[in-house]
Amino acid sequence: MNRLRHKTGRVRDRRQLLPLKPLIELYRSAVSAPHPDPLCDAIRTAPASWLNVAFLDTADDGRLAGAISGFMSAVNPLPFHLGVVERRAPLLRHALNHVLRGQDPLPDRLARCVTPGEVYAVPGLGPTFWAAVVKALDPARLPFWSPAVEAGLTRLGLLPELPADTRVRFERVMQGFEAVGTAAPDLSAWAIDDFLIRVGRMTSREIPTEPPAAADRSWSPDPERIRAAVREVRTRSPLRKRIREVDSETTAALVRFQAAARDGDFETAWDAFRRAFPDARWEHALRHLDDAYSPSLSPTDRGRLWCEVAAVLRERFRIHPLELADVVLAATAPAEVEEPIDAAFGGFCSDTFAFLDDLSAAKGKEWMTDRRDRYQFVLREPLVELCEALAGRYVLPVLGIEYGWDLEAAARPGRALTSICKNDFGRSGPYQSVQWITFYRREQENRRADAQFFIRVAADGVRFGFHLGRSAREAGKQFRRNVQEHAEVIHAALAAGGVFDECRFWAGDDLGSQVAVRTAADLRQWAANKTLGVGKHIPSDAPLLRRDELVGEILLTFDRLVPAFACAAELDPRPLLSRRAGATDGGPPFDRAAFTRETFLSDLWLDRILGLLRLKRQLIFQGVPGTGKTHVGRCLARFLTRDRAENVRLVQFHPAYSYEEFVEGIRVRNVEVNGRSEVTYPVEDGVLCAFAEQAAHRPSEPHVLVIDEFNRGNLPRIFGELLYLLEYRDQAVTLPYSKRSFRLPENLLVVATMNAADRSAVALDQALRRRFSFVEMPPDPAILAGWLERHPPADPEEAFGPRVVRVFEELNRRLARDLGPDRQVGHSFFMVPDLDAAKLAVVWEHHVRPLLLDYLGGRHERLAQYEPEQLLGDRGRRPRSRHEPVGG
Repeated sequence: MNRLRHKTGRVRDRRQLLPLKPLIELYRSAVSAPHPDPLCDAIRTAPASWLNVAFLDTADDGRLAGAISGFMSAVNPLPFHLGVVERRAPLLRHALNHVLRGQDPLPDRLARCVTPGEVYAVPGLGPTFWAAVVKALDPARLPFWSPAVEAGLTRLGLLPELPADTRVRFERVMQGFEAVGTAAPDLSAWAIDDFLIRVGRMTSREIPTEPPAAADRSWSPDPERIRAAVREVRTRSPLRKRIREVDSETTAALVRFQAAARDGDFETAWDAFRRAFPDARWEHALRHLDDAYSPSLSPTDRGRLWCEVAAVLRERFRIHPLELADVVLAATAPAEVEEPIDAAFGGFCSDTFAFLDDLSAAKGKEWMTDRRDRYQFVLREPLVELCEALAGRYVLPVLGIEYGWDLEAAARPGRALTSICKNDFGRSGPYQSVQWITFYRREQENRRADAQFFIRVAADGVRFGFHLGRSAREAGKQFRRNVQEHAEVIHAALAAGGVFDECRFWAGDDLGSQVAVRTAADLRQWAANKTLGVGKHIPSDAPLLRRDELVGEILLTFDRLVPAFACAAELDPRPLLSRRAGATDGGPPFDRAAFTRETFLSDLWLDRILGLLRLKRQLIFQGVPGTGKTHVGRCLARFLTRDRAENVRLVQFHPAYSYEEFVEGIRVRNVEVNGRSEVTYPVEDGVLCAFAEQAAHRPSEPHVLVIDEFNRGNLPRIFGELLYLLEYRDQAVTLPYSKRSFRLPENLLVVATMNAADRSAVALDQALRRRFSFVEMPPDPAILAGWLERHPPADPEEAFGPRVVRVFEELNRRLARDLGPDRQVGHSFFMVPDLDAAKLAVVWEHHVRPLLLDYLGGRHERLAQYEPEQLLGDRGRRPRSRHEPVGG
């Protein structure tokens, strides 16, 4: 029975099985009682009002149809076929009597009503209606059969397969439902339905708190999904465009479809619509929109059902006939599934911290034996996942390869993980109520003998950062010596990573004392403690602890604290500290003052740009030629990266620039094999992927990709699927050549420039525009005046500089008036060292005049009104004639 698809089958394919008993405990603590809704009320009241032998035997067809129609409207969020009840009331009466009075097992009786072609199957009534009828037979014992309930059973391993046969399928749903009831006898059947629906929606270890909606008990999409599909279809192809571009053959077929539907000739209507839209995908998708539809029905029944569906869609959602096929496809398309990320962390849950709190009460071994599944699910598994995620994403590739520290990262007790069992010879309870993940150098005797990157999980929440215990004598001695000798540069390196703003400093064996550290002197004093730590604390109720984003927060903190670990691990940490502090080769830092000095832009302007980069991590400087867009972009990159040249990449787009150069592609390479030259075709990273990998390895350091001439490239081809990642940095896509999972790091910023006046450049579509902030870079006489004041002209005339500024202002005033604001000239054309009349003539002749001629469409006769003598009148000293030698 192919229409009974697994509506949320993607859950089954990509998620691991979940343990039943721990989830029941989570459900009991998170949900007080199932949320009542009108659907449940309709089912509870059905046996008393109409779903009983007496009513079926005595009510005439009209009363029966009215009762069933009301029931259908209550249990189905989108009933398409209310008319079938009145048309087929006698058959429906027989079908309901069979369900109520039949002696065969309930799955057999249900299958005879649901399976097309069976004796009691009524075309127009699908599993949504019959599942509600079955539930109403015994609401205190039977499941509410739906894809959402099946999804929950599947997640629990209680429904490993979804048979096509309705009888077998429902029988197995009942068996799984009974297994849940056996494990939780205190839960009502309604509560078990509620529990299973929530389990099917789980994306972490936490039970969803949102109550099930009516659509969770239906086999068809809810109305909101169809509204979203309409918006999606009209975004792709506006209705006016469809109407304007439709061909006459399609129009004629749709006219026949509508006429035949009005006349009740459903087979002709069905044939006409299929001729109008011969792509069979919409027909295959129809069974997922209308649970009563089946390809095995007769053409007349299929036509009738489609005409009724189309009428509801048109009347309720205002869908044009030209849009019907596309809306069916969009409404039934499977939801986008995030690409799996290697070593993903499924999160902790509220019971993680309740379990640790219970352990602190010195629970015995018998208590643990009864709660072994709970321990594995809420504590052990997330600790292993977190350890493996950190090891795979940061500890091994970055701390191990880039920094050369061979750290213990195996997710096993006695290695990177602590054991749940105590080793205190029975002096207290048998279990540890605080769990640690520690990354320390393998060369050390054990974790206590070395400095550590740590994660501490306790009942009050999660701490993580850098830790140095009193047992780490050699590492502690080296750490304290380095801090005493190099406190200033250590302070600068930690400050560059934001440690003093983002982290806390602790002291004491249990890291229970918080220490105020703001200066280098404070660092020296803090380092004198026998046991110390620095990092962050996330309370147990924080949503971050339930998500994979916790991994990113921990590795970012680890990266910020690399200078502290280096002081314990390196005899001479100064090279690393200097690079992390952003120190250049003895030169002054590129700070706010340097940015202002280089760009002549204000602190207020810079604050606005930094705010835009926090809002979106990519922006575009746009303006006419010569406004310093590229220069400002490079200066901004220097400021953001603290002048670390290796953290900046500059690339220039052009019409031939490709995805293979920017992202990844196949390269042709000659390699030497056994003395012979062979051709290979490896997949190699482009500029973006290589730079993103570097940024991911240094998460606390901003990395800036500067893209010049942004709109001169074929942007959809260059970016491809990465356009999605510009907006969703926390998600991943699969790259087409390497087939690997890829995402853009949070610390990779994109600063682009574009020239709006370039007629050879491509326009940016809205999908691209909404992913960038746009900053206008207009011609600015104040910048030109400031530059000329700092770089005085070499011309002997004292008023030469102000006159150049007036020429510039008047030129752009006239250009904006005559041609528009995007046809002006930038101030950088005139920012020439030792500017004098001769150099100005060269600039005008060879730089400004060609640009003006391009603006004017090549009409030389119009150039005269923009010459300097015209701009300033006879009072101005004009630049040299275009025919006059520069030296003459």
